[in-house]
Amino acid sequence: MQLCADDWVLGLGVSLVDFAFRVKLQACLLAHAASLLRCGLSVIVEFGSWSAEERERIRQTAVREGAVTELHFLKVPREELVRRVRARGGSEAEALVNVVLQDAEKFEEPSRDEVSRFDRYVGPTDTWSPIA
Repeated sequence: MQLCADDWVLGLGVSLVDFAFRVKLQACLLAHAASLLRCGLSVIVEFGSWSAEERERIRQTAVREGAVTELHFLKVPREELVRRVRARGGSEAEALVNVVLQDAEKFEEPSRDEVSRFDRYVGPTDTWSPIA
């Protein structure tokens, strides 16, 4: 099950740049992820992962539910992020481009210490392999 905050925000008819709403929604989605894990489902959390603190909160939720944890990190140049946002389009594309351009430096790349806390890490130079 994939939980993507953008999909939920749009589905609820809320602005993609209503960040106060997004923070509340992400807390609800993380609680939902925990309940899905308790049911034995695999969950992909696609939100709230710009900082190590946010990623740790997501990881701890999975650990509490006895789930295997994975961190997938893609290092994408800012120009490519802007291109993807514009290609996705929508009425708020340029507002989101501004967020990418203004806030990209706030993103924290995973450190070796952070990566070591996950059961599996897939990074920019790794190739995909299933968990043994």
